[in-house]
Amino acid sequence: MKLTIFGASGRTGTHLAEQALAAGHDVVALMRNPAKLTLRHERLRVAQGDLTDEAAVAEAVRGADAVLAALSPKIFGGPRDLPLASGTGDILAAMGAHGVRRLVFSWGPSISIPRNPLLRALRSTSFALFGLLPATRSMVNESVEVGEAIRGSDRDWTIVVVTAPNDKPGSGRVKVRTGTGTGDRVGSRISRADLAQFMLAQADDLRYARQELRISN
Repeated sequence: MKLTIFGASGRTGTHLAEQALAAGHDVVALMRNPAKLTLRHERLRVAQGDLTDEAAVAEAVRGADAVLAALSPKIFGGPRDLPLASGTGDILAAMGAHGVRRLVFSWGPSISIPRNPLLRALRSTSFALFGLLPATRSMVNESVEVGEAIRGSDRDWTIVVVTAPNDKPGSGRVKVRTGTGTGDRVGSRISRADLAQFMLAQADDLRYARQELRISN
């Protein structure tokens, strides 16, 4: 497959790129600063560009069989213009323009928070409080907008929600719970290597299409 990866230089994204290449896939990684990705491979193309650059995002997505994104907001003092939310919109628009259907997107627990303040408070009091604090308001608002953009799209998306990823070696064992409450009883911790392996497996598997999943080790 040809995979486009956003966030390839991050702690999860690096695992994604390495595992994808090891599995024989072709990878395009869009990065603001290509020097941050030290990985080199004949099937890896690193394109320079920002998520808010519509043309760069569209070029990175063109021809892909699936798009994988491992992104995370700045928890404290994030930008008010919510660039990752805008970038997610650019990714979805590019996928629509080029006929790319599969999106596997990992963010964090706050992506499941709805925009409505009352529903947000009912869903998670702690994140409701974060949304009221100036230092963390951007993180909450950006997470909400990213989640709503993906859910509102017509792509074959899967949102992979994790709480506390770590850098332990991969175990090959992942517990999965769907948004409807079926599946395993999940905890909070997961190896980034296992998270990447799970995401990569979903690239050509539609079993969880248009679903939000919580996963852990």
